[in-house]
Amino acid sequence: MVQLHGDLDVRSAAATGRRLVRLIHTGPGVLEVDLADVPHLSPTGCAALFTALRAARAHGTRLVLTHPNEQVRVMLRQIGLTRALAGGKDSTE
Repeated sequence: MVQLHGDLDVRSAAATGRRLVRLIHTGPGVLEVDLADVPHLSPTGCAALFTALRAARAHGTRLVLTHPNEQVRVMLRQIGLTRALAGGKDSTE
């Protein structure tokens, strides 16, 4: 499990995406990303999560996002990431 802290936006997206991809390359079957300490998620921040999802799929890793606050949950849904993570079903954990 990895815990993210602070806003996930244009200032942090690239580094966060690289960090998640590095973790995925270590080969976990499941990578849980705890969003409890992410107060704000921007569309640019979502791009980092999509990058991680692509890497996870390429490596056979299941990416799971947990504990999003309401703003983060809404952004994930609006951008289509909840549907992508659920394999076509719109859900968040």
